[in-house]
Amino acid sequence: MSYKLSRRKFGQLVLAGSVVSGLSYVTNKALGQTPSLNIVGIGSSSIITTDQKVIPEGNTTEFNSTASKSVPRDIKPLGLVLQSLMTGKAQVLVDKSTPLVEPNEILSGFTSLSDGTLVVAITPLSISRREATPTRITFLGTPVKTLIVSGLKENQQLGSLLGTNDGRLIALVGNKNGTPPIRLVDINLQTGEISSISKVKFPNDERVSNLAECPDGKLYTSLLGFDGDTTLVQLDSNQKKPIRLAQLKFDGKAWNNGLQSLVCSATGQLLAFGAMRYESPNAVYSVDKNSGNMTRLQDFDTAQITLVRG
Repeated sequence: MSYKLSRRKFGQLVLAGSVVSGLSYVTNKALGQTPSLNIVGIGSSSIITTDQKVIPEGNTTEFNSTASKSVPRDIKPLGLVLQSLMTGKAQVLVDKSTPLVEPNEILSGFTSLSDGTLVVAITPLSISRREATPTRITFLGTPVKTLIVSGLKENQQLGSLLGTNDGRLIALVGNKNGTPPIRLVDINLQTGEISSISKVKFPNDERVSNLAECPDGKLYTSLLGFDGDTTLVQLDSNQKKPIRLAQLKFDGKAWNNGLQSLVCSATGQLLAFGAMRYESPNAVYSVDKNSGNMTRLQDFDTAQITLVRG
């Protein structure tokens, strides 16, 4: 089940399929020079196939317009796309027997376990009992391994996955429209069964997303207000409510659009991922836990990120 992704190995991966990989290396080159940071992004994309086979890997410059017109193509929404922030390279993962992501599904969570295994949560958008596929977690290995998640109610969604320092997989569970009530759960890595693990009571007037754990074991998440204002909070099992640390802000302005991801480096530095409302692309930001000030480090055009360990 392990999908251990070393920095060198990801540097050898190339783009396949219709994925944007034009990363902008315009700020803070030190980000790519830090050995403790190996940031991987994920998104979903159509896979370009020929005779039901994935197009062989090659440099993105080789996929020019002349070549693409001369090859019959069958585009289907089958792939999960992994991209490396450090190298700008990407890889499309395909499960030939069962589509990894179908058109009516979303990637609701993405994380790396302590052994380097990448895990994604896939959630159907419909709340009908006639859903084609249930909520599941997929381990991105060779072959891909999938577990059906049990313990969710019909209107609930699993998201904000986090591989903890001690090897567990935890997540946030809330309504499928992203609204409270929210609870923190543990996911059994063998069965996919969820169980509540915390008595922290989240606010009912704010959305909760993005779990992160620092090396000291402290858990962090973000609260999203009605107007998009985003507050960094710490989760303490000894406290009944989240500990509010600071409202996030960038360039002197309140951050107004929630976050796509929140991760913590081996040095204890919190990194936020997202974009201000009506702006693109997403970018990686360092976060000051005390003030909430965010410093833009690097653009990264993907959906969610995680830090790969090892």
